[in-house]
Amino acid sequence: MADRNTLIRRAYLDLIGILPTPVETDAFVNDKSPRAYENLIDKLLASPHYGERWARLWLDVARYADSTGYEYDYDFDNAWRYRDYVIKAFNQDKPYNQLLRSSLRATNWITRRSIV
Repeated sequence: MADRNTLIRRAYLDLIGILPTPVETDAFVNDKSPRAYENLIDKLLASPHYGERWARLWLDVARYADSTGYEYDYDFDNAWRYRDYVIKAFNQDKPYNQLLRSSLRATNWITRRSIV
């Protein structure tokens, strides 16, 4: 098993994608309670950064973008609403099937609106 300093770094990087502060590291290393690691994981799962990190992967697969990019960089109005919805869904631990259904509905709605 890894030392406590390594455990906290791994947990932070895996769950929220950033390193712990020196104060957070010292607090965890000096916490001698038997549930210290479980409490750390619960804290990280409750962090808004958890949803931000994992929603990024979902949004990559969904090919999310705020704009068209490249030469003709036009913003997509209200695209941020979908991004924020996905982040919120991950933070609320929304079941996968519900997240998938709502994403497909949003895509279908956007496609129909752009055709009209």
